[in-house]
Order: sequence, then C-alpha cells, then structure tokens
Amino acid sequence: MKIELPNSWEGVTIEQFQALQKILAEKGDEYATNMAIISIMSGVPVDEIETYALKTYAKCMSTLSFLSEQLVGEVQKAVEFGGFRYDVITDVYKLNGGQYITLMHLMKDPDKVIDQLHEIMAVFLVPKEKTWWGWKSQKYNSKKHKEIAEAMLQAPMTIVQPLSAFFLTSYLKSAKHILESSVRKAEKIKKQAEKRLRRLKQNTAG
Repeated sequence: MKIELPNSWEGVTIEQFQALQKILAEKGDEYATNMAIISIMSGVPVDEIETYALKTYAKCMSTLSFLSEQLVGEVQKAVEFGGFRYDVITDVYKLNGGQYITLMHLMKDPDKVIDQLHEIMAVFLVPKEKTWWGWKSQKYNSKKHKEIAEAMLQAPMTIVQPLSAFFLTSYLKSAKHILESSVRKAEKIKKQAEKRLRRLKQNTAG
C-alpha cells in the first residue's frame, strides 16, 4: 500500500504544522496520536491508515522522524510557492504602521500564535504582481490580508522558520521528545510483529 509522506521540513506546510501542534498538545493515546500525525502529513484518512500493517505504520513513523529534528531555514529576500512570488520583509523595523499594528495584535496572546501563524506570515510576505515584464514588487495591502493569509497556509515551514524562530523554539523542544519516543516504540512494535510472524510460520510448518 503506497502512502506519500514528506521526508523533510521543506515538505511541511504551515497548515500541516498547525494541525500537528494541536494533536501533540492533546497528549492523548500515543498510537492514536501517531495515526493522526500520519494522516495530517499524508492526507489519508485515519480510518484507512488504521487498516495498514504494523510494518507500514513503523515505516511511516520512520519517514516522519525528521519532525523531531531541528527546523532550519534560510532568510530569503523573495520566495515562491503555490504559483506565486512574494517579497520577504526580514526586518521588523521595515514594517509600515499598519503591518506593525496587525503583528502586535496577532501576537498578543502567546497561546494562539501558532494557530495564527499563517496570519503572521501574511504580514511579512508581500505578494508580487505578475506583469508582461515579469514579477513586480507591491506594497502591503491590508485589505488583502485575509486573502494572503489563506495562501500562507501552503507556505513551506522552511520559509517560515527564519521569520518566526523566536516563538517556535518551545514547540520544537516538546515535539522532539514526543516524536523520538514514538519512532522508537514503532520500531519495537515492528520487531515484535516480525518475531510473532516467524513463530507462526514455524508452528504451521510443524
């Protein structure tokens, strides 16, 4: 059974990251949590993933082990994703008054910062306009903020990280501990299943 999963942070979007953060914050049953994580990263429904063999489950968790690694990205002046290009404001002091007020409002409640990450990125990433002569830089338009924020849901986390490292640090420390444990236990389950299968074959042969 084929399932497509990202194998690095570059393949993880803001939308997936937000969903991942919510699942980890619930601190529920580990197996159920891992099923949800695989679903978030693959787009495959949980009830379908639950039908997979333990070997497939362990392989999926192994592929997603990068989620416990440090999220690293490089500051860029311009980025492209989803068929559009954006100028990146890398210095808070270069924001205009409207952008700064919006940013302060979005970061007022620390517990909601991750949930509003796409909104925050819509402050720092200003869409370019495509013309006959190429992509042209534009000024921040507060009237289009919500529209741009929706587009930001598909932004790769490697673009986001350099602009938001200061409020992602605590999350990543927690995720590293939880996911490393999950991968180790998934490998243990896989080995136990393989051992039982060998015993079953021996008994059948006898």
